[in-house]
Amino acid sequence: MQSWTSIRTAQFCLYAIAGSVFLLLNAFGYAQDSIPSVAGSGSTIHVSSQFVILDAQVENKQTHALVGDLQLSDFRLLEDGVPQKITYFSQDRLPLSVVFLFDLTDTVRDALKPLAEGAREILGHLKPEDEVAIMVFSSHTDGTFIHESMYQAVQQAMQSTMPGSRRVTIWLTDGTANFENSMTLKTIGKGAPARLHTKEEATAELLHSGVVVSALIDRTAATDMTMIVLDANPFAMLFGGRTGDIRKYAEITGGPVLDTSKKEIAARLAALVDQIRLRYTLGYRPSTPKPQGTFCQLHLQLNPSTLKARADLHKVQVRTRQGYYR
Repeated sequence: MQSWTSIRTAQFCLYAIAGSVFLLLNAFGYAQDSIPSVAGSGSTIHVSSQFVILDAQVENKQTHALVGDLQLSDFRLLEDGVPQKITYFSQDRLPLSVVFLFDLTDTVRDALKPLAEGAREILGHLKPEDEVAIMVFSSHTDGTFIHESMYQAVQQAMQSTMPGSRRVTIWLTDGTANFENSMTLKTIGKGAPARLHTKEEATAELLHSGVVVSALIDRTAATDMTMIVLDANPFAMLFGGRTGDIRKYAEITGGPVLDTSKKEIAARLAALVDQIRLRYTLGYRPSTPKPQGTFCQLHLQLNPSTLKARADLHKVQVRTRQGYYR
C-alpha cells in the first residue's frame, strides 16, 4: 500500500502507472476560483449516530439498466424489520468523495495504460464540487492482501475533507488476491504491515464507515494464466490467489461492479462513475433506541403500491448497504 494525495477535481491530477514509472496526467481545470459549497442548497446533512444515510441503486435484474425516475414515496425502508420514516431523499445532489484504487500487480498493469489515455473522459463525469484521492495497492508485483488494502482504503475515505459527501471507493483490479498466511507474508509481504487486518476487521471497519465499495474488474490474459498455474500447483492453497472478495465487499455496501476489457476500460470506468453519481441518497432517524455498537440490519425495497402501478419495476433489484453500526 502506498500513500495518496487528495485534491479537488479543479486541480485534479491522475497518477497512472506504466511499468515502474508514474505517468502524471494534468486533467482539465474548471474556471471556478473555489469549490461551491452545498450549504444553503437544501442538501446539507449533519450526520450523527441518530441520523443514518444510505445510497441506493435500483436496476433491472436482467439488463442491469438503472431506474432513475423514482421518488421518496416509492421506497420502503426497514431497520431490523421495523419500518422507518425516510426524511431525506435526493439524487445526484450531494457531492462525491471518491478514492480511486489501482491494482499494481503484474497481471493488471497492462490495463492501466489505456486508462491513463482515457483520463480526461473519466474526469468529465465528475463535478467541480467532487473531491478525488488516489491510492495504489499491492504488497508485491506478484500479489496483494485484499483485506488489508480494504481496511486502509476505508480509513483513507473517512479522511474526506467534505462534510456530508457520499464516500466511495472505486477499485481497478483483476479481482484476485493472495491468501494471508505466514508463507505469503514472508515471500511477497515485505512491503506489507507486520500484522495484516483480517476479513472480519476490514468488514467491521467498512460497516462502521458507510463507505460504498465499487469496482471495475479486468481479467487480463495474464490473470487467467496465473490462475491456471495456481490451480495446477498442489501448494496453491498456501501461496495462491483467490477471486471474489472485491465483489463480496461491494455486495455488503450495495456498490456497483462492472467487468471490462483493456480495450474499453476508460469508457467502462466512466460508466461506473455515472452509476455511482446517479444513486439515490436516503436519510432517516432510527425509531428505536439501541446500545452503542449494535449492528442494525437494513432492508430497502420498493413500495408495493409502486410495484403495482408500474409493470416495468417487477424485475428490478435495490442495491444498498446491508446494515450499519450504531
